[in-house]
Amino acid sequence: MMTIQEQCCVSGCTEPAGVLLETRPLCVPHFISVSYERIEQYGHIVTEHRLYEEQAGSMGQFLVDCIARSADLTQCAEKLDNLSRARLLDILLRAAELTRYLRRSSRRLAAIPIQLRCEKLGRAWDEETETRVLSRFGAMLECSHAVEAGDTLLVTRLDTGEQARARIAWRKQNNSGRFEIGLELLNCENFWGFEWGGAEGFRPEPNWNIPSPQ
Repeated sequence: MMTIQEQCCVSGCTEPAGVLLETRPLCVPHFISVSYERIEQYGHIVTEHRLYEEQAGSMGQFLVDCIARSADLTQCAEKLDNLSRARLLDILLRAAELTRYLRRSSRRLAAIPIQLRCEKLGRAWDEETETRVLSRFGAMLECSHAVEAGDTLLVTRLDTGEQARARIAWRKQNNSGRFEIGLELLNCENFWGFEWGGAEGFRPEPNWNIPSPQ
């Protein structure tokens, strides 16, 4: 681990810096607090399904740096008290856990006209709407019907006539009373017709959460 010959950059702190996090010189206590804060922020973005391609890039860069610096600091165990050592290991595990959600396909903004159809007995309906954000495996869009997570819909592209089944992975009612929903396409390969390549992006896990630091 390199020795940082600077003072911690946090205002009011007079401690020497022990690590660089994204070019910021930080003492160990402030590295721990800043890392927890950033991990918590990204955790909220993940659970609220607001992480798209541009944020995924900065999140990935932070996590790689955070993991590397945490690992560096844990190698200097003789200079750490037990609480700091435990917190660094906790940060390492939390950051590594977050990297699991930077996967599958990238996001792109695209408005494709579609029809949604619910075929539940006694609750059948259909609605025309359009996508807002696409991934290879799903889409985010608005719907006026009171859908529930786990419902299955028939999705028809109004521009091509192609159809696919999709599961509602999550839903959230907005200020206008409509529902923002995330669709996960079922057993369908490249329904949107884009070249996705091998780009890695984020696919949300609806029930995943990061526990608060102790």
